[in-house]
Amino acid sequence: MTKKMLVTGRLENRSETTKLTSIHVDKDVLKWIEENTSGNKQLVFNYLMQEGIKAINRKKELVVVEKLR
Repeated sequence: MTKKMLVTGRLENRSETTKLTSIHVDKDVLKWIEENTSGNKQLVFNYLMQEGIKAINRKKELVVVEKLR
């Protein structure tokens, strides 16, 4: 399978630009990242989050998520 993303580089000025936090990430998301990307997984996650935020901001209507597992 061909990867969809190749991510190179590293976070710079980590203490100034990032915050260490603990979150629970859906296993399907982690599986997609593992199967479809190579390189720095932290940068992959941050990129996907930023792109998702941009997509939500482009929407005109309220987004409602109702999902429990």
